[in-house]
Amino acid sequence: MKRINRFIFFAFIVMFLFSCNEERDDHNKGKTPPPTPSGPTAEQPIVPRKELRGVWMATVWGLDWPMGKYDQASQKELYLKYLDLFKDNNINAVFFQVRGMADAYYASQYEPWSKSITGQAGVAPGYDILRFLIEEAHKRNIAFHAWINPYRISTRTGSDTSFPKLDSKIPANLVKDYNKIRIYNPALPAAQDRIVNIVKELITKYNVDGVHMDDYFYPYLSSGEGMNDQNEYATYGRAFNSIEEFRRDNVNKVVKKLHDMIKNTNPNLVFSIGPGGNIENNMNLMFADVAKWSKEGWVDVIIPQLYFHTGNSIYNFDKGLARWSNMITKSKLVIGYGIYKFGDSKQGSAYMNSSELTKQMRLADEDPKVMGGLFYSAKYLFSNPVNIMGAIKQRYKEPVVMPYLLVEKPTLPNAPKNLTIMNDILHWDAVSGCYYAVYLSTGTKRMAKLVVTTKDNSVKLSRPGTYFVTAVNEKNNAESKISDLIKYGN
Repeated sequence: MKRINRFIFFAFIVMFLFSCNEERDDHNKGKTPPPTPSGPTAEQPIVPRKELRGVWMATVWGLDWPMGKYDQASQKELYLKYLDLFKDNNINAVFFQVRGMADAYYASQYEPWSKSITGQAGVAPGYDILRFLIEEAHKRNIAFHAWINPYRISTRTGSDTSFPKLDSKIPANLVKDYNKIRIYNPALPAAQDRIVNIVKELITKYNVDGVHMDDYFYPYLSSGEGMNDQNEYATYGRAFNSIEEFRRDNVNKVVKKLHDMIKNTNPNLVFSIGPGGNIENNMNLMFADVAKWSKEGWVDVIIPQLYFHTGNSIYNFDKGLARWSNMITKSKLVIGYGIYKFGDSKQGSAYMNSSELTKQMRLADEDPKVMGGLFYSAKYLFSNPVNIMGAIKQRYKEPVVMPYLLVEKPTLPNAPKNLTIMNDILHWDAVSGCYYAVYLSTGTKRMAKLVVTTKDNSVKLSRPGTYFVTAVNEKNNAESKISDLIKYGN
């Protein structure tokens, strides 16, 4: 009897469990089972190309910023609008002009507060403006490069008008005047050292990601005007066979001294120069020997301003790109695009359609040396002539990781280890001093897709697939080898 009762009890339990399973199956009918993690896979994906995507933001004469807005609230609002536009379009760097006319965007012992900030030179803006600019860029994971003009102090319309009064902080004996421009005298060792000290003050006080110089070295002169530097040549140039060699050496000294000071102060800081696109003019009119700077490794990144349209009969983008690519050796190469020309009928028919910009970017993409692009200048992204933003949005529709831009060989961080997935969250072991790039593999020897960059060592997954992670050095963007791959879902 006891044996029969036990049998009946066991049969009841089996029927109950079967019934529960049926109910569960009915409840889950038509639903996709949740993704479940599995272990590492043997796929060998290709990491997408890293790229600098930057914008020059000119402040001299208030061109891009602050555009005549002299109150703190309006200035901040305009700057944040720019940054949000950059962020929305996967632009990852701003080259902000912090010294356009021997002036400063911070309290400097060498030069006065910039006139472009308050409308009056030497007047403080009432807030730590450069700290605000840098911090807001970094909040959006946008690199901040401090753009300076090395020599220019002031300008005038001609020799029949006067230059603005020289600020008391600037030694008059270091200054040289021409018909339309006043500059620090490039030939004077004291002027060369002063420029280096100004930059050292800047990078010591503020957490900038790079220092950038534009294309103004020795000045473009008015027709018939001479450089008027025979006395300097007689005093300092005895070792040179020509005054042209002497002038190039003066510029070389500034570039070399800046390089050495920057690397001794912060070896991870990127030093870049944006020379004019015409190689001959650089060499013979501004005495900028860019090829030497690159060969010697004095400049991390060269950004030629290739402001010529494709197919131009005189100096075109196509041939200019090829020549610059051939000339640049140790430095990294980034291309400067003249978006200010688009929509301007004076620039010719090529600039009446955004397809010209698409064509230029496509040509640059085909050159393996090119590591990105820089647009001049920021305000044209807002005004959007001939829908250039359409071309930019299409080209920059996918996010990218900032490339390693230093001349020195990188030391790669360790790859993240111990990838696991729990409750739809991908975890990995932290790597000191790094942020992370999370990728979705598309198969062996196929280009992976960047999902996100993050400072956290975890990320919530939203779609099934095979994932891997790299560690990226926070100071110089050197990227590790890839982690093991892990499969998420079915």
